[in-house]
Amino acid sequence: MTASSPSPQWIAALSVVYVAVRVSAANLSPIMDCDEVFNYWEPLHFVLYGTGMQTWEYAPQYALRTYAYLLPMAAVDKSYQFLLDRLPVSLLDSLSRLLTLSLGYFDKPLLFAMLRGTLALASACSELSLLHAIHDVISPQVACWMAFLQLTAAGNSNACSACLPSSTVMMLWQCSTANLFRERHEWAIVWGLLAVLAVGWPFCAVLFVPTGCWALWRAYHCGDNEGECEKDVTRPGCSRQASVHSVLNVFIRTLLHAIVIQAIVMAVDYYFYGRIVSPIWNIFSYNARAGGDELYGVEPLSYYVKNLALNFNLVALLGLSSLPIPAFKLLLQEICNHRQGQMEMMEKGRSPDSLRFWD
Repeated sequence: MTASSPSPQWIAALSVVYVAVRVSAANLSPIMDCDEVFNYWEPLHFVLYGTGMQTWEYAPQYALRTYAYLLPMAAVDKSYQFLLDRLPVSLLDSLSRLLTLSLGYFDKPLLFAMLRGTLALASACSELSLLHAIHDVISPQVACWMAFLQLTAAGNSNACSACLPSSTVMMLWQCSTANLFRERHEWAIVWGLLAVLAVGWPFCAVLFVPTGCWALWRAYHCGDNEGECEKDVTRPGCSRQASVHSVLNVFIRTLLHAIVIQAIVMAVDYYFYGRIVSPIWNIFSYNARAGGDELYGVEPLSYYVKNLALNFNLVALLGLSSLPIPAFKLLLQEICNHRQGQMEMMEKGRSPDSLRFWD
């Protein structure tokens, strides 16, 4: 650890503060999206208690939503119910007043608040995983700035406790990127497959395309010894056949993981829908079909600009303005490499070995 790096005690203290901010925000902020209520909280209530309003997306003839996304939260809720049933009433009342703004002890509101806090906790853990990877791999200073920007971003505060596929994709992407930074490519791909196949939001696949490309590039150049491979250095003595074999291994492992995840998701949906369906395919085909995604109107391009400005403020502008920097850096690196090659050729031409031709 360098002199400028924060001590482990400071990192632990900041992590606790980070979690506290996210969980407290979850119990103070309102639900921002009606889809969260009717497409996820109501179906979750149906899974838990057998009653709940059904939107058309959950109708068997459409089946645009997967119940596999709800089952982990239902399991967490059931475990909380098991614990609450064994706590004294005085402790339950205190816990309920702490989490639900002095409503007193009511079973379902308390479980709702605890589940929102759990979602915020999971989001905080995924963010901390990414921040620790940035701290260890890139720079402690970059990690500190990243933590500050994430804590002050309105978008992250709203998304951390939301029961929405997009919020869960955010968590899984952060876990995937953290593993990618640490050269754990197989885990990075698994997190990406969970986001695409198990959450019910296949459009997020575009986020993991760079992850897959990087994993394939590293497999081609480094094989199975990824941790021992230096950046931008090809394996010495590596044959093309061995490189292709390593790439095929990545494809096969990814395919096997995808088959297992998709089989579990389809088994869950078969249980609830009563027939073999694939909500991932259904929602993709519905939105890809001409006119299907325009049922409730289409926002203009300016909507996304305003959305970025509201959620990330100055950071969005800085991020957009930084897009040319990687290309500029590659250009400078190419120029430097070209000049270095010219200098080496000139030095070689002036070496004593070259003067032997004149003897």
